[in-house]
Amino acid sequence: MRSMMAAMLMGAAGWPAMAIAQTAPAGPPAATPATPTQGEDAADGAGGGDESADSEDIVVTGARPRGSAIGDIPPDQTLTPADVRSYGVSSIADLLTELTPQTTSGRGGPPVVLLNGKRISGFQEIRDLPAESIARVEILPEEVALKYGYSADQKVVNFVLRNRFRSTVVELAGRVPTQGGQAFGEGELDWVQIRRDKRFSLHTEYQERSALTEAERDIVAPQTNFALGGNVLGAGGRGEIDPGLSALTGSATTIAGVPAGVTNPTLAQFATTPAGILDATPFRTLQGAQRQFGTNATYAQPIFGNVAASINAQVQTTQTSSLQGLPTAQLALPTGNPFSPFGTDVVVARGFDDGFSPLRQQNNALTARLGAALNGELGRWRWTVTGAYDRSESRVATDTGLDVRDFNARLAAGDPTTSPFGALTPADLPLASRNFARSTAQTGSIDALLNGRLFSLPAGDVSTSFKVGADTNSVDSRSFRFGDVRAADISRDTVNGQVNLDLPIASRTRGVLSPLRQLSLNLNANVNEVSDFGTLTSIGYGANWSPIEGLRLIANVTDADSAPSPTQLGAPQITTPNVRVFDYVRGETATVTTIGGGNPLLRASSRHVERLGLTLKPWSQTDFNLTASFTNSRTDNLVTELATVTDRIAQAFPERFLRDETGALVQLDTRPINSARAERTELRWGFNFSKPIKSQIQRQIEAYRAGEGPNPFEGLRPPGGERRREGAQGDRPEAPREGGEAPPREDGEGPRAEGGA
Repeated sequence: MRSMMAAMLMGAAGWPAMAIAQTAPAGPPAATPATPTQGEDAADGAGGGDESADSEDIVVTGARPRGSAIGDIPPDQTLTPADVRSYGVSSIADLLTELTPQTTSGRGGPPVVLLNGKRISGFQEIRDLPAESIARVEILPEEVALKYGYSADQKVVNFVLRNRFRSTVVELAGRVPTQGGQAFGEGELDWVQIRRDKRFSLHTEYQERSALTEAERDIVAPQTNFALGGNVLGAGGRGEIDPGLSALTGSATTIAGVPAGVTNPTLAQFATTPAGILDATPFRTLQGAQRQFGTNATYAQPIFGNVAASINAQVQTTQTSSLQGLPTAQLALPTGNPFSPFGTDVVVARGFDDGFSPLRQQNNALTARLGAALNGELGRWRWTVTGAYDRSESRVATDTGLDVRDFNARLAAGDPTTSPFGALTPADLPLASRNFARSTAQTGSIDALLNGRLFSLPAGDVSTSFKVGADTNSVDSRSFRFGDVRAADISRDTVNGQVNLDLPIASRTRGVLSPLRQLSLNLNANVNEVSDFGTLTSIGYGANWSPIEGLRLIANVTDADSAPSPTQLGAPQITTPNVRVFDYVRGETATVTTIGGGNPLLRASSRHVERLGLTLKPWSQTDFNLTASFTNSRTDNLVTELATVTDRIAQAFPERFLRDETGALVQLDTRPINSARAERTELRWGFNFSKPIKSQIQRQIEAYRAGEGPNPFEGLRPPGGERRREGAQGDRPEAPREGGEAPPREDGEGPRAEGGA
């Protein structure tokens, strides 16, 4: 009769290891030496005791969970399939969005995404995989990113997939608003098949949404001088219109409405007609109408023995159409014109809707990506090679308004057939030339990562990672703005290298500086040779300390240089009229013309970051942990965009904010600039707690494992002595074990076999 006992041991690196003690069978046992797990003493695993000839053999084996990230830093948080289901998401991309509070770094970088503890060519490889394919999710601190060749301003999210999974999903969704919303329609097709190291996924999606206008959200139109019938203003669009009109109204008149349906009005008719307001809210969109189609395919399988390869291809096209309001015109009516009853030159401000189309901006974008990754092992070293090519094309066409040059020339000549009042058609005031902008951005990259053990110290192994890579970026842009043609062709080539070194200093299990328990130091350096900026460097150092069980402190300091992107330098200049922005200087909403694009005068920025992180798990039997981090950073020459109109920014960059004679904002230049310095101090803390709500079958399984109940799977053997694995679709049949016990699942869930006959 054999008995089985399982116990969890905490290793020197903080990873759980499974210790299995089994009584010796009858007869002389084979001599089996105790085998300690990595980073643990044999004595720790055996637990001590007499070692006489009659003592039982004890075998200690251990292994890290399948797909774990490299290094000795445990995850801040681990999600099981039940935890993933609790988020109610359908894909890995949706799950990562829900995990934003846990995956956001205090240093501002996006998370690094791993698959089964390995690098991939890009998040596109796995973003569309269904959430049901996940066996485990690990969220690790920023220091782990260094071991994979990334910078220390990004947290690491490691997705571990099930060994076997297959699904085909067709999804249709639609939304129709009753008031103040957008109509939306979407269709998706997903086909996923996972067989251990072989993986294929195909995701195809089509989306279409209607426009959302200001009128649908009951936005009040701001005060303007334009009206559908026309308003008369003083010369230059301001000041008193005519002393004679002021005498009729009894005050200095600066704006007067045109009588409806009158082509040749008199001065007295202006004195009795109120000024009108142009309401363009039904013709201005908060969100434009959009159509989008995309497909994403990934294929992975082992090649050349232990080398795993994956390839990913993605194409997406997007068409967006937004409304910028109604066309308007300022018509110059000189003194002596047959249609002018005024003794001075005036301006007729008109807006048009009947027969005139709203001003539009149309954007057609196409993005494509091809990525590949190779992962393998060479002795005690693990290596990864990744490469990707990205291409993005954009075409933007913007209506600029009406062409009034010919009409104003006819008014100045006193043409008796040309009246600024009454009905006008697009033949009288055609659309002015549109502004066009087009750009093509291309990025190619390749890098190689090698990590493993260099040598051993008394406290443990010295591990390192080396990364070398190169990438090329180019932006080719052309803009046609009011007849002015501007072109930019900027390219950048970068060669980079990075080294990371982890030095163990103290280890309680190895008896080295035991009072410190577990302590290691980290050194890292990065060099980037940028073709248009020269050499940029990054240097960092830190410590990883676990003074007591359940508590871990991580501290590090980083100094890094970074260059603005080619897009920030060379994006085409795009001018968009009639954009609503809030002017904090005057405390009002202004309708302005915005200028966007790149700035070729940007400089590289330098950043100094100090970080201290804490992870505390006070109770080993409870899934509760507390995390906190303090980050202090300073950045010189920070690249920012002037999207907010504040008083201090307006004083620092007055040339970016154009105002009229009344002080109203009329033009905003949002192209990026270098700020002299930016300082940021942040304290983030939070806790994670989870407690499973167990079903009856789960409680029965746990009772059986603890020896307190019968086997819940007894008698469930199907005819023929075969059963299928639970939860895995299309798996091959498997013979049951003795006693009708359910076989263990390869995805790490469900009933596990413990012991044997």
